[in-house]
Amino acid sequence: MKKFSSVFGIIAVILIFSLFAIGSGSDKASVSADSASDNNKTTTQKADEPVKVKVGETLTTNTLKITYKSSADDKGAEYFPAASGNKIIKLTFEIENISSSDRLVSASDFKCYADDTAMSDYYSFSFNDYLSTTTISAGRKATGSIYFEVPKNANSIDVEYETNYWSGNKAIFVVK
Repeated sequence: MKKFSSVFGIIAVILIFSLFAIGSGSDKASVSADSASDNNKTTTQKADEPVKVKVGETLTTNTLKITYKSSADDKGAEYFPAASGNKIIKLTFEIENISSSDRLVSASDFKCYADDTAMSDYYSFSFNDYLSTTTISAGRKATGSIYFEVPKNANSIDVEYETNYWSGNKAIFVVK
């Protein structure tokens, strides 16, 4: 019985390491410009370095194409204004599932930093275009916006998206 437990333990450890190896496979993201003036320039993510995405560019991972449509200040909801000294920003994306299976996408997948400090997301029931948690079928698209409350005087505003859970690779959508 002791020999069986040892063999079972070894097999379990091998399976766990195999899953990590499969999950940490190459998920290098790339960014391509959609405008003709950039001649469809493509940038590929380097190891341990986040790829930067600007308005009008498309981030491509192994499973999604995320087009950064726009970025702007927003007035927010009438009864829930930004705190004094803050403003609301809005980022709009078109997300296409390029994998062969359904993908879950949510506004909570995106994290905002103003001057390298984490910011709170902003939500109101009055937003018709809010990127709520949704499942996108293979080959289908969804469009939506995400909102964050940030200081009016922030020097830099970035929104991170994790392109690979296992490796921790990230893309940065540049706001300011």
